[in-house]
Amino acid sequence: MRRILSGFFIFLSAILTALLPEGLHSQSIHSSDSLNVRTSEKNAFVQTIRSDSGTYIAIRSLSSFLGADHYENVLLKKLEVKFPRVTLKFTAGNAFIVVTTAELRRNRVYQFTAPILYDDQNYYASSNDLLTLFRSTVDSTLSSYQEVVQEQDSLSPAPNVTGFSIEEKKNGTLFRIHLSAPVKDFNRTLQIGEWIYVTLPGAYCDTVAFDTAYTDGIVRRIKPVQSETSLQLSLQIRGKLEQSEIVQDQLSSDILLTLIPTAPEAISDPKIDSAAIRRKQNDRARQQVVNSIAKQKEKWKLDVVVIDPGHGGHDPGTIGIIGTREKDIALGIALKLGEMIKKEMPDVKVVFTRKTDRFVELYRRGQIANENEGKLFISIHCNSTERKPSSANGFEIYLLRPGKTEDAIRIAEKENDVVKLEKDYEDRYQELTEENFIILTMAQSAYVKQSERYAEMLEETMSAQMEGMRQPVKQAGFYVLVGASMPNVLVESGYLSNVKDERFLRSPAGQKKIATAILNGLKGYKNEYEDENR
Repeated sequence: MRRILSGFFIFLSAILTALLPEGLHSQSIHSSDSLNVRTSEKNAFVQTIRSDSGTYIAIRSLSSFLGADHYENVLLKKLEVKFPRVTLKFTAGNAFIVVTTAELRRNRVYQFTAPILYDDQNYYASSNDLLTLFRSTVDSTLSSYQEVVQEQDSLSPAPNVTGFSIEEKKNGTLFRIHLSAPVKDFNRTLQIGEWIYVTLPGAYCDTVAFDTAYTDGIVRRIKPVQSETSLQLSLQIRGKLEQSEIVQDQLSSDILLTLIPTAPEAISDPKIDSAAIRRKQNDRARQQVVNSIAKQKEKWKLDVVVIDPGHGGHDPGTIGIIGTREKDIALGIALKLGEMIKKEMPDVKVVFTRKTDRFVELYRRGQIANENEGKLFISIHCNSTERKPSSANGFEIYLLRPGKTEDAIRIAEKENDVVKLEKDYEDRYQELTEENFIILTMAQSAYVKQSERYAEMLEETMSAQMEGMRQPVKQAGFYVLVGASMPNVLVESGYLSNVKDERFLRSPAGQKKIATAILNGLKGYKNEYEDENR
């Protein structure tokens, strides 16, 4: 059963999907191939493409071979593949596949190892993933063999920037961009402040290797910015340019950019040392680079942690065997954690979604985190089973994903049900379907790696602090995590339906132990997070 979600987030999901670019693959397509597939009754060749990461099968081609009908939402880039007893829904740029079968009451969500590619009105899926899914849901006899490569001139390799060279001339500087293949419709902007920008449609490069600074000369720095459809080279220039021109070398695929500086003013005082002036200019330029690097490092500091004590006010949360309220335990742990962070990590600002026993709407918790520019969001809760007392015990750590188990789905539904306590919730919230949830989690894709890493470190520190209570990191669809645009986790600190856990959670010593474990995980994560971004 799926409950309700903020209309704002549903609106956001539609915007995110509508803005997906036409070419959703970030990898160059090298050739068009075919793959021989067969079942127990027939065989045929289906269309495939080769990219940097492997072979992808055209979804329509394979599903048509198996007898499917197709329905496409062109605007949202969605493809529905309908078989007699199963329907599969694919979304361009998304690795989650929704599968509906006649036997099951609820949809199931599968996660592929790579997102669905979209190119020239065709949808492609990783061959291993798609064949495995179709075997398990459509035809268990499906197999493949003998890939046949067919050359196709229209799919030429994407131009790759292999390097740069700078030649100082008497009347200016020649900046050469070395390319493996020609680029069409390239352009450059006129100088904007210190920068000039060169755009190469369809090109790509190793942005880390080619992010380069120069100690002297007219070019101070080259900063490549890679997008889905083009490569932008940002050139930081020393001084002002009088003129710049961009052309393609007739003897190669290289791009030539000429940079002619503004003529310096005549120096009337013979006592002025021109070499000293140049040294001063270079020193100032180096200091600007140092200041810029320092500013970027400051941006990547983990300096704001948002602590979210679940429930509150007229929402008590789950109730324990002897009447312990989840909202009190969550707030107790949160306040202790906040004090520890302030004492032991003074460079980290602590933001609470609530510091007292008051009700805070789910959507508002994410807003508070975003308004304070949080770098990590930690939501604290307590667990319970429907039957009390129960033997289920221990902490659990959750990431924002579609739930894989019935328990995970049940727990998420219990926590999400709090929206019914909000005034006029019917007008503010709408139904959350598996598809909507998948689209919403795309907005969190930038924080997946950090969320997973902190969850792993937190699981280790909590296991060390609370012996015999080790639990693996889990995943479920918690609404409170959707709105926080930053790495985030939800901690179920223990089971109030378990007598031993409830006593532990009620005690100040137990709450302190949990807070200490969260703090220790935070310390390790902060060090690793900032090291990676130095």
